[in-house]
This record gives sequence, C-alpha cells and structure tokens, in this order.
Amino acid sequence: MAGIGHKLETKGVIMALLSLVLISTGCEDKIDPSAVNPSEGETVEVTLNLGIANEEDGVGTTASPTSKANGNSNKAAFEVLPVANVQTKAENGKPDQLYNLEIIQYNSTGSKLQSQMLSSAVTTGTTITVSLTAASNCKLLLIAHGNSNYFSGFSGKATLDAVRSATDILVEAKTSSINGIATDATGSALADMPYYLLLEDVNIIYEEGRYKIQSTEGSDVRLLLKRLAAKVQLDWHFDQAMTNAGYTLKEVKLCQVPAHYRLIPETETTDKWGEVYPTSVAEFTDAYRLTGTELAKGTKTVWIPANARGISSYATSPIYRNKENANASATYAEFVVDNKNKEERLYYRAYLGGNETNDFNLLENKNYEWTVNINHANYTSDPRIQLLDQTPVKSTNEQPTSNCFMMKPGTNICFNPYEHEAGTDGWNTELTTAGAILTNKTIDKVEVLWQTKDAGTSGDLVMGYIVDNTNHQNLVNLTDGSDIKKARIHIKVPVTNGGNAVVAAKNSSGIIVWSWHLWISDYVPVGLSGDITTVSRNAAIQAAQKATQSGMVQVYGGISWTDPDGAFYKKVIMDRNLGATRAGIQNNLLDGVRTFGLLYQGGRKDPFFCSADGTAKEMKTIYDGDGKEVSIDKIRNSDVTAYDNTIQNPLTFYLVQSGSEEYTAFSKKPDAWGSNSGKTIYDPCPKGWRVPSNKGGGADAKQCMMAGFGSTNLSWVPENNSPASNNTLRFYDGTALKTFNTSSVASSTFVGSGFVYTEGSGETMALDQISNKSAFFPGVSLREHNTGAYRDKEGSVAIKNNTVYIWASSMDNNSLYIYQFQSSKLYFKHTISRAFGFSVRCVQE
Repeated sequence: MAGIGHKLETKGVIMALLSLVLISTGCEDKIDPSAVNPSEGETVEVTLNLGIANEEDGVGTTASPTSKANGNSNKAAFEVLPVANVQTKAENGKPDQLYNLEIIQYNSTGSKLQSQMLSSAVTTGTTITVSLTAASNCKLLLIAHGNSNYFSGFSGKATLDAVRSATDILVEAKTSSINGIATDATGSALADMPYYLLLEDVNIIYEEGRYKIQSTEGSDVRLLLKRLAAKVQLDWHFDQAMTNAGYTLKEVKLCQVPAHYRLIPETETTDKWGEVYPTSVAEFTDAYRLTGTELAKGTKTVWIPANARGISSYATSPIYRNKENANASATYAEFVVDNKNKEERLYYRAYLGGNETNDFNLLENKNYEWTVNINHANYTSDPRIQLLDQTPVKSTNEQPTSNCFMMKPGTNICFNPYEHEAGTDGWNTELTTAGAILTNKTIDKVEVLWQTKDAGTSGDLVMGYIVDNTNHQNLVNLTDGSDIKKARIHIKVPVTNGGNAVVAAKNSSGIIVWSWHLWISDYVPVGLSGDITTVSRNAAIQAAQKATQSGMVQVYGGISWTDPDGAFYKKVIMDRNLGATRAGIQNNLLDGVRTFGLLYQGGRKDPFFCSADGTAKEMKTIYDGDGKEVSIDKIRNSDVTAYDNTIQNPLTFYLVQSGSEEYTAFSKKPDAWGSNSGKTIYDPCPKGWRVPSNKGGGADAKQCMMAGFGSTNLSWVPENNSPASNNTLRFYDGTALKTFNTSSVASSTFVGSGFVYTEGSGETMALDQISNKSAFFPGVSLREHNTGAYRDKEGSVAIKNNTVYIWASSMDNNSLYIYQFQSSKLYFKHTISRAFGFSVRCVQE
C-alpha cells in the first residue's frame, strides 16, 4: 500500500501542527484521481475512516552525535543529553475511541462550509458517515474534544483564520485539565486527551458509487488524528562531588511553556529561527517549580502545549545551546544550586527540543526525554551556567531623584530617596518636612516590587533574581536609611533587551512609603538647552536630536510648537510612550507590543502594565524578584480614605463606579500633576520631563500640544471632529498607511498599529518615507475606570489596537484633560475621570 502525506517545512522548522496524516485504504498500486462530480457545492454524505496516529519520539531512535555531550572525554560541569527511542509503541498507548468529535469544513480560502458535532464516541479504525459539501481544494478540521469536552466554539468561527487567531476558545482552566491527565495514562485513561487533524488541501469527490475524501494527489485516505499535547520528561542527577563540596540543589524549573493549548496557533516568521509558533506575544509560564522533597525524585514528566521555537544556526554544540542562541520564548529547564554558606548561587539552564543541537522545537504528539547531569561548579567554562552575584550593590553613579529613572541595560545608579527634583527645596514632602524625616516614613528596606521580562511574556527578567524574599540587596540596596542627607538607594540592572520595573521602599512596619519606576532601555532623550530664541531654536532642536541615543526627540507642527508664545515652543517631546522600549512603526508582533509603554491613572506616579498582545486578555507580564508572576489588585475608590493609599499600594488599581467616588482618594490630591503649573512630586516622568499640559482643553490653540493634528491648518484644535481632507495624519495597520476613517481604523488587528503624524518632520505620507522624526502613536487598550479591565469595544464595535488616549496634566472639576484619537474622530478638548488607565508621553519640563 502506498502512503501519501506532506509536511510544511520553513527554514528547518517542521510545522507538525499542519501535518496531513494520511494512510491509503486500498492496496492498489495506483488510484487515479477522479474528476469532481458536477454536484459540487451540494451537501452530500461522505464516509470517513478514522484512527489515531502513533505518538512519535521527539529525538528519534538514536540521538544525534552533535547533541550528546560537550565533545570531550572529561566529565563536563553540565551535561544535557536527549534520550532516544522513548515513545510508547503499544496500541494501548492511545484511546480506542474519539470523544466529542467535531468536523468543520472550509473552502480553499478558509471560509466555513459545514460543521457538525457527533453525539456518540467513534471507535478508532471504523468508518463514519458525515455531511460535507462536495468541493475541491477544501480544508477539513477534525477535533476530538475528549470525553470531558474541555473546549468548544470552533464551529462558531466563520473562517479558519478566525480559529487560528481566536483567544477565547481555549482558556486556562481547560489547559490545567489537560495537563492534569496522568502522563503514564494508556487506553481509556487517555479519553480526556484532545486529538485533532487539519487537512489543508483535499477533495470531496464522487467515485465508485459514493462520496469520499481524497487528497489532491489522488488517494482515498484514512484520517489519523494527533494528540494535541507534547510530553516532556526531565531526569536529573546531582553528582555526589557537588554535595561533598557543599553545594545543594535548591530548585528545578521548567520555564517558558505556552500557557494555553491551541489547535492552530498563529505562526510567526522570524529572520533568525524561521517559522515559529505560538507567536512571541502569546502567554508563557512556568510549567513547574520543584523544591524540597520533590527534588529527590530526580524526574518529572508533564504534558505541555507545543512550543516550536525554530532552528538556530548558532547552536553548533551543546554549550552554545544557550540563551544567546535560543529564541527568547524557547522552553528551558533551570536548576538552581546554592553553596552551603549561600555566598554563591549558580543557575544551570538547559534548552529543550529535538534531536539536533540546533533544534529548539517541542511539537505536538511527540514525546521528549532529557537527562541532565550536574557534575561540578566550574561555571566559567560553560555559558549555560550563570553565577548570581549576591553581593549588596553599591553604586557611586548618583542621580537626581525623580519618580522614574531611565537606566541603560548593564548600568547602576544611586539616589537619595528623601529628595525629589520637583519637591520643595528639592525634598519629597510626602517623606520629609523642615529638613527631617516624617513620622513612620523612615525607610527600613527596599525591594523589587515587580519587573517585566525583556521579550514580553518571555525572555530574561530585566533586573534578575534576588537572593531570597528577605534579601533583595544584590539588586536594590539601602544604605544609611535613617539619615535624611546620607541615605542612598543603590540599583543595578543586568544586560537585557530592556523593560520596566518598580522598586519599593518600606518602613519598619512593612508599609510602602514611596516607590520608583525603572525604565530600562537604550533610549536616552536629550532636551533643548541654552537660551532658546527664534534664531537659535532650530539649531537647538537639531543638537538635541543628534545627542539623543537610540531614538529621537520630536517637535510637532502645530502653533503651540511654532509660535514663540506657544506652550511648547522651547520644548521637545519623547518619541515614545512612557515605559516603551521601541518607537515608531514596527513590522513584527513583539516590537509592536514594545511600543505600548505603560498605563497610568490620572494623578498617580506608579505605572500599570499594558496588554501583552493587544487584546483585552489579562496576561501575566510582571514578576517579583524571584521570577514568580505578580497580579494587580482592584479596589473601589469609595473604600479609600486618603491619597496615601495610592502611594502605599502601587499595584492597586482604584475603581470609580459612580460619580461620587471620583471625589475620594483621587480628590485628596487635586491637581496632582501640576495642571498648568510646574512639575510635582507625583509626576511619573523622568528628571527633566513631565506630563504635558493642555491648558483650557485646547480652546487656545497655542496651549494645545496637538493643535494642527489632522489638518494643514496648524491652529485647528478638534473636538469630536474628523480630520480635514488635507490632513497630516494617517493610520498604520501593519502593512500600509491608511486614510483616517472608521473602516480602516476599526478593522485593524495588527499588534503595533497606530497613527502617524508627519507635520513636525515635514515628510509626505508615503510609508517608505516615514522616518524616526515622524510622531507615531500606537493604539493601546485602555484600562476601564469602573472595572480595571482592558477595553475591547467602542460601543458595539470590537476594537484592537486602534485608539490612542494620552494624559494631559491639566485639570477641570477634578477631572483631567486628555488627547484622544478614536475611530474617525479626534478629541483634544474634553476631560475624563482620573480612574482610567491611559498612556503618558513625556514632554521637556
């Protein structure tokens, strides 16, 4: 019998999730393809022969010689060995029935033709009759949901692409249920495991008196569904020599595992690793973190969602299978080792994947087993082993104190926590008075409150690991905390791709008295300096732009910038939102998310994280000093008695669910951001920068930062107005610049889409002529004032990444003015509740 099948291979990554598993049902040497019956398009009865594919070995029958050891005869410090031939070959290694089988048919372009759910279980190896549409070059998706029917909703999607991009089909609870199936289960014990098959290109034809499914190559086929989960077994051995030398295995972790199962996850094309899935903006988590008696078992086996992270041409030997050469979202095991005095901690990291050293793919329906040997502590010879410096950080790089410190990766700073560059005589009046520390405001210790990773939901922690929950001194260290003049907080950050963190200072009772945001990025903006006159202004702008590192400072084209009486005439503005590590138009998902920055409630100094993927889903994106996930709290504003509550609880989002609640915590510090006066100690921007004003809500064009946006009339200040026909504003949807209107904006789904304004740089509206001098405003999902959740609709219209909300510092009746781009309208004159979570873009102070 001749078997027919295909695999999609892109730059070395085998896309097994799209594999067509077909076995011919006849023994003829050749089955000639038949012409499609003239009844094409009609609903017909089709016989299907169903089975379950044998699970596969992720390594194969023998391990590749390149993946075995470190290539020398001496015992290496760290050995990571793939184990071959571990798959279960017996028939009882899979269930004998397919439960809750759903079959969905799509046409050649992916639009749904038919869908049906079978009410009875299907015994494997038998045939069934289903209703399909007679068609050529169509697609079939078969899903055995499992006996417990963990998930549903696929048939409700109109297209295959909608299934692929859906975020509402498989949720965390269902993922936990699948992971809870025993990994040694066989036969009926596997009844709850989902199985699936996607046939990308088949015909429904009439032949030999019946309708049947046929591959486009011509053979009648048996359909073999695949197990949705990958199985990963990790075995470890801690050498006695390590124990004798005083080392202890403290923790074993399986990190950066996709948080959810998806039948057809969205793929992402990368230059370095080829086609990968799921995308880099999916949610990743730790599958487990083992401590105590669990470590003595020396083995752990789990089900995980597939994580295909591609082929790395740089991983040419086992020691180069490290974080420098792996995709940021690749799955790895990490072994934490302490010496007996806890003066030295080592992190042994092993990236998992296929047979070859350069293969970082963990694929569905495959079993993987890896053996790890930790033999000695010679970390200098192996880049997979990292030493944690536990020495308290001490810096001499003193910086003026503000609520936000811009830090380049791999640098350190120190500052006086009782001072503030915007405070009275340079002091923070929430902590001091008349040259003395206020009662209960003496700082006793400092901690890493939260931090991001440097690749969204994956990558490296931007500050790194603390020593333990009682000792953060290797990352943030307090000296002379009770001395108002000598007190210093010392901070260092490792070399990463950047991100954000918040450091909190606590008194002896453990209450947070103040906190500071660390904006970790290569971006170093420079403001205008010198005596700015009409003659010198252009030269000063050019000098500031030239001196700015890894980005741009900008001026806009409106009258508030160009007129000597304009509020922003002697200023420049940053090219990105506060907290963003990228600026401008991006062409990939991860960098699109990096343009979002952080969200702030009006009048508060502490940030909240943005959507991780542009949707309304609340994903894990912040972590404590030990790398464990952190969540925000949400409390009604009416339950808050003082503005101090907002200072003591930087991770609490205060909700306004009625009009009167606006006048509780938020009203305790009216005009907290200084409105039309100077910068305050509650302003979230770095030294030399502040939240921009919007005097009078833009009634005076010379006081509105965005006067002239959307029009060649640079004095035009819109409010609920469409841009003029000859406008200077366009919407970027991921592929092109579009006219500013409802249809182009509302339909965008690209993460990183937004609005481009060129008047300040004088460029034309052609995508290939847009430079970093052009102002780009990414569409960012706001946090709702009454729920704290991300907004996903404008009225009844679903939205994604297509609305801009930027805070101004100016107040009116306890509300703040904002700058807003929404659908086809611009709003620059109205106020809104301070309880919303919006973006901030800092302007020169």
